[in-house]
Amino acid sequence: MGEPEKERMNPTAFHPQDHQAQVEQYLGRCLGESVRLIRAQELAQSTRDAPWRLDVEVGGGTRSYVLRLESRRIEHEYRVLRAVESVPVPAPRAYGWDPAGEALGVRCFFYDFVEGESLLDHMLAGEPWADELYIDTACALQSVTRDQLQAVSDLLAEGETAADVLEDAYAYFQANPHPLADAAYARLKEMQPVLPEPRFSNGDLWPDNLIVREGQLAGVIDWALAGFSDPLFEFLLPFFLRPALRGRGIEERYCRRMGLDPAVLAWYHGLEFFDSWRWVRLTGEPYEQHTDESLEADLARWLEAW
Repeated sequence: MGEPEKERMNPTAFHPQDHQAQVEQYLGRCLGESVRLIRAQELAQSTRDAPWRLDVEVGGGTRSYVLRLESRRIEHEYRVLRAVESVPVPAPRAYGWDPAGEALGVRCFFYDFVEGESLLDHMLAGEPWADELYIDTACALQSVTRDQLQAVSDLLAEGETAADVLEDAYAYFQANPHPLADAAYARLKEMQPVLPEPRFSNGDLWPDNLIVREGQLAGVIDWALAGFSDPLFEFLLPFFLRPALRGRGIEERYCRRMGLDPAVLAWYHGLEFFDSWRWVRLTGEPYEQHTDESLEADLARWLEAW
């Protein structure tokens, strides 16, 4: 008989300081140096698999890492992080992929903690350089080609277009009919512009995932959903969730940088309302400030205007 399978730990119950010796040994083996754990702090995240910040003594100084534990897309995130080391967009370096969970009893890897501040704070403060940095970073990410990502070609599908988003959302309303949804779908199909090809990104172009230091991009974080998707639909997320960012010409400048006609923004805004309304009705939960009632009203107003 073979060796019994090693028992896996529940990642939500794991605390690094309860397993200090194991953590130090794991990091030390991957880094090739002696490591001493100083402190561990759970980082805020919207999911249950929030990562840990680890501050350690290593190589005669102190360094900080992020420990990522078992999650549905953990291997995807690790492999993409390794692949983007060679592209001209700063991202944290990843170490120590342990698919069998031998080191800590749970699948894991860790990566460099990126010191700095959220770009979102600077954008909300109305700082022009921050708006331009958001555009520059989105364009840089979306300029990464499949040829540059050959190491993870098996992970990256063809990519979701805005037309796919529309059809996926309408599939919900076909099973859960609503007259406004039928009218909005018909208008979106009628107005649908020539759509851009899917482009690469980290999968969540939320400005909180763009870390800045002294006015420069220090690193892009959160790569669990990295892949190809409609570039404009992804770019527009901050403006949908933070109305204070609208009306500053950021969306229009991005369109021109990407060779897109800013006139397509009206169609994309309708798609945002339609897809978000589907999601809120499906989950029964608001999408930040957007509720079932507010999205229905937004979509009705969009129909009247277009």
